[in-house]
Amino acid sequence: MIMRNFFLLIGILSIIGCSSNKKQSVQNEIQDCMSVINLSGDISKVSSLFLSDAAAKVEVIPLEVTDESMLGDISHLHVTDQDIWVHQYKDSYIYRFSRTGKFLNKVGKIGQGPEEYIRIHDFFVDDNSKELYLQTTTPAGLKVYGYNGQFKRIASRRSLDDVCNTVYIQSVLYDNKFFLAQNLAFLNKPMPKDSMWSFALVDSTYQKKKTFKNPAHIGREEEILQHRVDFSKFVNYWKESFTSIDTYNNQLTLKFPDTDTIYQYNSANDELVPQYAIFTTEEKGDYGATHAFVRERSSLDYFCIRHYYPTKYFIYLLGSKGEDIYTYCYDRRDGSVRVKRLKSEITERPSQHGIFHTLKDADNFVLDNDLCGGAFNVDFRSQGKYWIDVLEPGSTDDWINIDEVKDSKVKDDAQKQRFVSTLENVEEEANPILIIATLK
Repeated sequence: MIMRNFFLLIGILSIIGCSSNKKQSVQNEIQDCMSVINLSGDISKVSSLFLSDAAAKVEVIPLEVTDESMLGDISHLHVTDQDIWVHQYKDSYIYRFSRTGKFLNKVGKIGQGPEEYIRIHDFFVDDNSKELYLQTTTPAGLKVYGYNGQFKRIASRRSLDDVCNTVYIQSVLYDNKFFLAQNLAFLNKPMPKDSMWSFALVDSTYQKKKTFKNPAHIGREEEILQHRVDFSKFVNYWKESFTSIDTYNNQLTLKFPDTDTIYQYNSANDELVPQYAIFTTEEKGDYGATHAFVRERSSLDYFCIRHYYPTKYFIYLLGSKGEDIYTYCYDRRDGSVRVKRLKSEITERPSQHGIFHTLKDADNFVLDNDLCGGAFNVDFRSQGKYWIDVLEPGSTDDWINIDEVKDSKVKDDAQKQRFVSTLENVEEEANPILIIATLK
């Protein structure tokens, strides 16, 4: 079956009013409404894709270590024009640093009081009001703090579990609006099939104002609900990757899992408008086999696009098939496509439920850092204008090859030397070093 969701999209577009001529080809019908990123046409194979194509500059920022700011693994990170905000796995404070890496203060109050909490799910930075929204899970709700750490108010006392039907939840603050995305696997609780939604505009109390469904779920609702998570007795439920969401250039765009369309959110009408269609003749495989929690090795042999990254001139797509990882670079100006192929490996991990098969580094978007050297791994994206690579001293997975940096050809040798000096002089117990790329 050839990219079923691509042809499903045609029907959806006809419903929302996209004009077409019956004598036109399928691709031309869609071209009338949006641009087509053709991955089955004449594509240039390249050995390098450079960071300077997307970013105007990079900054190397070692985060200061103090008695109050000793960091471990970073779970969430936001960068604004003046500050760096970090949430780590081991506690539920938000750590504030200056853009030069100097520790400024902590935000949050751990405890049982009305201004306090035990754990947080996520946090948002509202740089206009100079406020932080902490999405707490114990107790559930949304607490608001000022930049200096002072508690300001409780925006909501509702739990995300009351709103979402899954453990795979994403949150977005955009244009002073809150959005939630819920992805498979759905939980084993009452859920009418007509209530299945994938993306929602909500108010500050998590009340849904408008919902949207992943087109790949349409027609599969009953089948999907039959494969929900039941934690009381483990079953091999269905799951999917996270929704790919971006806010580059102050535009909210997203791509649902298993679909071949990038949508742009129209704030004036609160609608998702198709922006790009991704076309390929590659097969996607059986839905049940490719969505099973415990997958067979063969389920990874099918093509999929996992993530996209928009920039001024290019849109990058991260895809995989078998043991190959593909980074596509689509040129907005002329429609040309370049691709860099990386050979990876499928790993096996036995468990009491079966053999887990995963593709190593399948979600890693990596460009050649020709601005200061080495490879640039996009670990976080923030505020629609920053990409951040996190380097953790002492880590075998999240460190960088210094010899590779030294051998790199870069646009600014002085900056490369400063980067090398920073890497060579870092202490093992130091906080992470951030490489912040400012997009063009």
